[in-house]
Amino acid sequence: MHSPQQETACVLIHADEPGQANRLAGLCSHYGYRPRILDRHALLQAQGEAAGLMISCRQITAELRLALKARPDLPRVLFCERIPAREQESLMGVGVWLVPHGCGEREKIAAWLSLARQLTLLLAEGAEREQGLTRRLEERRLVERAKGRLMRQHGLGEEEAYQLLRRAAMAQSKSLGELARQLLAG
Repeated sequence: MHSPQQETACVLIHADEPGQANRLAGLCSHYGYRPRILDRHALLQAQGEAAGLMISCRQITAELRLALKARPDLPRVLFCERIPAREQESLMGVGVWLVPHGCGEREKIAAWLSLARQLTLLLAEGAEREQGLTRRLEERRLVERAKGRLMRQHGLGEEEAYQLLRRAAMAQSKSLGELARQLLAG
């Protein structure tokens, strides 16, 4: 029922009502997590390893927004009944799993944390993919600029300039982007 990883994992908890914080702590304990209740000051300064951050609130404050966005690597679950649509989009965009009601007596904390963890991983993979595509696009721009320079300086056609770049890159065991960067720098 409980994994050994859960038995020692800490879950950070914050709620704007002490009763809700205690309810969340009890539920976390029930699922084998070690709860750590944070007041609003500790929420912004929380450091260290944790399996997740769970917040229950009636409304989103600037402090909560900062805390939720401060640790993108941490699975975050927010229980809140009234969240404007624009705020929902903003929070989901940074990987916060939203539960559109207050924390109940029988909340499935482990399931919410699992979903938040999956969302966090999905967003990290997307960001990584985006960085890779951005790098490739930048390299392509550099190759186009280097090709243009070769065309102007040596009176080559587009295909000839590309083939020259390609042969030189292969001969030097470099990528086209590396060679283009070197050519444009020198």
